[in-house]
Amino acid sequence: MTAADGIIVRDAVPADATAISALVVGLTQRWIAGDCTTEGAAELLDSMAEAPTAERLRDGHRYLVAERDGEIVGVAALRLPSHLYHLFVREDAQRSGIARWLWEAVRAHADPAAPVTVNASRHALEVYRRLGFQAVGEEDRERGIPSTPMVWRPQA
Repeated sequence: MTAADGIIVRDAVPADATAISALVVGLTQRWIAGDCTTEGAAELLDSMAEAPTAERLRDGHRYLVAERDGEIVGVAALRLPSHLYHLFVREDAQRSGIARWLWEAVRAHADPAAPVTVNASRHALEVYRRLGFQAVGEEDRERGIPSTPMVWRPQA
């Protein structure tokens, strides 16, 4: 899929694990880790390292990346059948529609009749609301990592 501004959305391949990990770790350190306990931040960042990312790619998580000029500027991952595991866009590429393009592309791989869930960080709540997600509970702090459970429901 090609989007405006030279952005290409494509399936991720195992060779993308390093770049995906670098993107999500950097943004998590900047926007999410500070809301976590020290232990929670360490656990979260460890789960986003290159090796676990490569393992999720091999184990069937559906990863899509947005590329511009050969660089990954966004990533979305779906844990099948319908949990949005990651949706990250590099800061200099935000507010350009990339999150929506990635969301629409990854949603095409989910069960079309099933709701899609996500555990939203504090800084991502508004983005998910604009994508059509609704909170289905209060913020929870599981293992020192705060998140709000949200769901997107397909139109009937």
